[in-house]
Amino acid sequence: MPAYARVVVIVLAALLAGTFLWQSAQRILHPPQKNPVAAAAGPAAPSWQSESLSELDAGVRDAGDGNIIPAEVDVDRAASVIAASRAQSEPAGAEFFASAIGKLDRVGAAHPDNARLIEHVTLVRIELAQLRTVQLVGTDPAGSATAAAAAEAEHEPPAGPGVHARHSVEIPGHVVIASPHQIAAGQTLDPKTLGGNYLDATLMPDTSEMILPPYTRAFADNVRVENLTMEGASQTLDGIHWKDVTFIGTRLRYEGGELDLQNARFVRCTFGFTTDERGARIATAIALGQPSITIQ
Repeated sequence: MPAYARVVVIVLAALLAGTFLWQSAQRILHPPQKNPVAAAAGPAAPSWQSESLSELDAGVRDAGDGNIIPAEVDVDRAASVIAASRAQSEPAGAEFFASAIGKLDRVGAAHPDNARLIEHVTLVRIELAQLRTVQLVGTDPAGSATAAAAAEAEHEPPAGPGVHARHSVEIPGHVVIASPHQIAAGQTLDPKTLGGNYLDATLMPDTSEMILPPYTRAFADNVRVENLTMEGASQTLDGIHWKDVTFIGTRLRYEGGELDLQNARFVRCTFGFTTDERGARIATAIALGQPSITIQ
C-alpha cells in the first residue's frame, strides 16, 4: 500500500474513533428526553382493541368504495375479536367504545338502505354492548354483593330439593323465584310489592322469563318495575317501564316494541336484540354507557 494511502486510512480511523467517542459522551451528558406528546398519550392500546378498530377502518373503506360483501366480512372480523375479548373479560375504556361506535356509524351511513349490511353492523353493536356489561363487574355502587353475584353468573347451582339460590341466605332482601312472576296491567313491581329489593331467578332455566306482563307488552298497560336488582334467567324488555333497575347475568331480549329504560344497569348480560334501527339504538346506548333510552 502506498505511503499516502496508509496515512489516509489512519486519518479516517482516527476520525471515526473520535466521532464515536464524542457521540458516547453526548449520550452520557445529555440523555434523550421522552417525547412529551407520546408520554401524554399514555400506553399503547391492547392489541385486540387495535385489531378490532383496524377491521372497522377496513369496513369504512370498503363500504365507502361500494364493496358491500368485503365490508360485511370486515365488521364480522371485528365482532369476532370483540367476542373473544369479552370471553376473557378484557378491559376497555370509554374511548374504545366511542371510537368503535363511530366507525360503525360510518359503515352503516355509507349504505343505509342495505338491510344486510346494517344487520352485520348491528351485530357488532350488540357485541360491544355485551362487552360493556363485563366492564361493570367490581364497580357496582350497590355493594360487593352484586359484584360477587355477577362474577359467579356462569356457575349456576343445580336445581333440586334443598338447593338455595346463590346468596339468598346470606343477603337480606333476596326474593327467590322458581317460575315467572306475573304482573297485571297498572301494577308496579318494587321492593314494597315484591317483599325485597333483589329478585333472584338463578334457579330458573336461562330461557325462562323472570317477569311476565300482559301479552300486549305495550305502554298502555302501564306496567312498571322500579328500584330492583334482578339476576339470572331471561327478560324481554318491551312494553315495561324500567326505572333504577340492575340486571345481572340475564339474557335480555328486545323485540322491537316500545322501550323505556331509565337508569338501567347491566352486569354480565347477553342480548338478543332485533338487528334493525331500533335494535341498533338500544345496543349503541348500552355500549356507550348511557343508562336511559326511550323508544316509542
